[in-house]
Amino acid sequence: MLKNPLIQRYRYSLLRPSHVLVYLTIYISVVLLLLFINYTLYIYQDTFSSPQELCRSIYSQFMAFQVMLLWIVGPFSSASAVKEEITGKTYDFFRMLPLSAYQKTTGILIGKNLIVLFLGAINCLFLIFFGSAGGLSANLQIQVLFVLLSIMILANSIALLSSINPSQKTKTNNALAAIILIYCLGPIFIVPMYISREKIELETVTAWFFAIELPLLVLVSLIALYFSCWTIKGILRKFTREDEPLFTRKGALLFMLGFEFILLGLFYHYLGKEETEISYAYWMLSLLAAFAIPFGAIRTFDRYLEYIGLMRGQSGLKLNSISRILLHSNISLVFGLFVLWSVGTFVAILLSNMELLRGLYRIWIVFTFYIFLTLLLELDTVYRPLSKKIRFLLGFIAAVYVVLPPILGAIFESETLYVHSPCGFFWAIVEEPYIDMPSLTSVWGLNIIFSVISIMLISKRYNHILKLRRKM
Repeated sequence: MLKNPLIQRYRYSLLRPSHVLVYLTIYISVVLLLLFINYTLYIYQDTFSSPQELCRSIYSQFMAFQVMLLWIVGPFSSASAVKEEITGKTYDFFRMLPLSAYQKTTGILIGKNLIVLFLGAINCLFLIFFGSAGGLSANLQIQVLFVLLSIMILANSIALLSSINPSQKTKTNNALAAIILIYCLGPIFIVPMYISREKIELETVTAWFFAIELPLLVLVSLIALYFSCWTIKGILRKFTREDEPLFTRKGALLFMLGFEFILLGLFYHYLGKEETEISYAYWMLSLLAAFAIPFGAIRTFDRYLEYIGLMRGQSGLKLNSISRILLHSNISLVFGLFVLWSVGTFVAILLSNMELLRGLYRIWIVFTFYIFLTLLLELDTVYRPLSKKIRFLLGFIAAVYVVLPPILGAIFESETLYVHSPCGFFWAIVEEPYIDMPSLTSVWGLNIIFSVISIMLISKRYNHILKLRRKM
C-alpha cells in the first residue's frame, strides 16, 4: 500500500523536513502549553483533588484534540484533494493515471492525511499514558480508540466522496463542509468532559440492537464502519463512472434495506412499549432515507433515451406504450424504496401495539405525500431539457406544499388544515395519536389530485421520448 504512487507523491510534498519541523514545533508547543497550564492549576489552584483527576483532565483534552485532528482536519484535507486537481487543471492527468479506483481512493485517504496520521499516532501515545495514569480501564481506552478510528474513516470517506465533482471549479464547498462537520460533531466534545469530571465508566454504558445489548461505543463504531463501506464503494464508483449516479438501482434498494435493518435494530428494544413518540420517530427517520436516496440514483432524460433505444434494438419490438420507460424510470425506484419503508413501518406497528387499521391508514396517507414529492423529482428529470431552471419552480412548489398549510392553519385557527402538510401531518399524529381517521380524507384526496396532475405532465414527456427514439 505504501508503494502507491499517490501516497509517494503526497509524501514528497507533505513530509519535507522543513514542513515536518513546522508541524512538530506547533504540536510540541501546544502539548507543553497544555501540560504547563494543567500542572499550574493543580499546584496553585484547587481545580484537581488528586493526580488521577489531573491525568483524566489531560486525557480529555488530548482526546478533544484528537477528535479535532482526525474528524475535522483530516476530512477537510481529504475533501481538498480532488478539488485541488480540478482548480489546478490537472484533473484530466489524474483521471488518466494507470491506477485502479481502489489505488486512487487509498492514495488520497492515506497520502493526503500523512501529517494528520503522524500527529494522531503521537497523540494516541499521550492518550494511552494519561488514560492509564488517570485510572481509566484498558477496555474503555480500546473502545475510545475504536470509535475514533471508525468515525475517522467514515468522515474522511464522506468528505472525499462529496468532493468528486469534476464540474466544480471552486473550493467554496470545502469551508462549508468543514463548518457543517464542526456543528454535527460538536456534541461529541462533551464526552471528554464527562470522563474528566465524572468517574463514569463508559465501557458499562450499553445500547440495544434488537435483543443484543452492546457497549455504546462499540455499537457506534460498528455502524460507522458499515456506512464507511458504503461510502468507499461510492468513491470507487465515482472514480470508475463519474458521470453515472452514485447508486445503481440495486444498490439504492440494498442501501435502503440495510438502513431499515439498522434503524429497526436500534428502535426494536423501545417499540414494545405501546404507541409512543418513539414509533413515529422511527417512521420519520426511515422516511428521510427514502426521500434522500433517490437524489443519489437519479436517471436523466438522456439515460431514458439510451435505454429505450437499447431495448428496441434487443427486442425488435415496436414501442407503443410507456411501460418500458416507467420500469426504467425514477418512479419505479421510489416506489421500491417506499415498499421497503412500508415493510419496516409495518413491523414497527406490530411491535408498538398500534391499532393495525389505523397504522395502515397512516401508511397510505404517507404514501400520498411521498409519491407527490417524488413525482416533482421526476418532473425535474423529464422537463430539464426544456428549461434548466425548472428545478427552481418545482422547489418552490415543494416549499409551498410543505409550509403553506401550517401558515393557513394558524391564520384561520383551523385544527385540521395544517395536517395537509407532511410536517403538519407528522406533528398531528405525534401530538394526537388517536386523531379521527375520516378527518384525514381530504389530506390524501388532495395529494391524489396533485399526483394525477403530475403524472399527466410526466406521461406527456414519456410519449415525447418515444417519438424521439422512433426518429433516431
